[in-house]
Amino acid sequence: MRVVAGVPVLFAGLLASWLLARPDGPDPVALPATLALGVSVLVLGLGFLPTVDAEPSVRLIGALAGVWVVATLLSAWVRTADRAGVDLPDVTAGDFAEVLGSGTSEIVALVVGLLIVVWAALDLLTGVDIPVLVVGALAGIGVLATAIAGHAGNTAIGPVLVGAHALAAAWWCGVLAAMALSVRGRSGWARSLPTFSRYAIWAVGVIAVTGVAAAFTQLDAVSALVTTGYGRILIAKALVLAVLIAVAMWHRRRWLPAVERHRTTEDSSIRNAVIEIVLMAVVLGLAAGLSATAP
Repeated sequence: MRVVAGVPVLFAGLLASWLLARPDGPDPVALPATLALGVSVLVLGLGFLPTVDAEPSVRLIGALAGVWVVATLLSAWVRTADRAGVDLPDVTAGDFAEVLGSGTSEIVALVVGLLIVVWAALDLLTGVDIPVLVVGALAGIGVLATAIAGHAGNTAIGPVLVGAHALAAAWWCGVLAAMALSVRGRSGWARSLPTFSRYAIWAVGVIAVTGVAAAFTQLDAVSALVTTGYGRILIAKALVLAVLIAVAMWHRRRWLPAVERHRTTEDSSIRNAVIEIVLMAVVLGLAAGLSATAP
């Protein structure tokens, strides 16, 4: 249950982005969108657990995919009310359908979420055996569609950079959170953590390179880092990410060797993972705010 601590921290990161870029008040559309982002990252991580020699709970995947669908629908509903200038109960079905239809990323997320729910139902209720990696691939499509739907499309290279950045971050954050939920026993962590650590190095490298490159494509001048809300959120995200990488490097030097020698208990491993997950949640919350802020 300690992994759940990442949920309020996720919104704390979003709140920080509002304070940095939106002194006139929060954007209500970002609330359900941030929830959808967090859930999609966790679903992706659960889907890719076999890459670190672990197996996820099918019921958990199905439940989270359902939450993803609901959060996406709620995001479209709030966006409809915001555009129409009406209260949420006054949104009409026609207006809702029009706004939902105009949001390509939301349509992709809905389709992907529903397909994953169907996958879980087939796995639980029938003899159909579809690899869980399909879930990871579908969730990756949803994460990618959401990532490139914002300001990244303003430049030719932007979608490529932001897409790679988002997928690498989603794998790193999602798989570690999925491990905290699914991996049990000293032997389980001794089997999964070393593999995760090897892949995580590459993920962090992609995150760093694409993040810096994407920032240069979005900002007109270095001074924009402090004079614009987008720049201030970017700095905050980079600082928290730097702390996260430092913690991960420390864990790689201390936690990983102890796990490989079976000298770390399951509880200690989960506690170390949660420390990183909480920092990851802050970064994701800031990323959600960044995507909703004009450069």
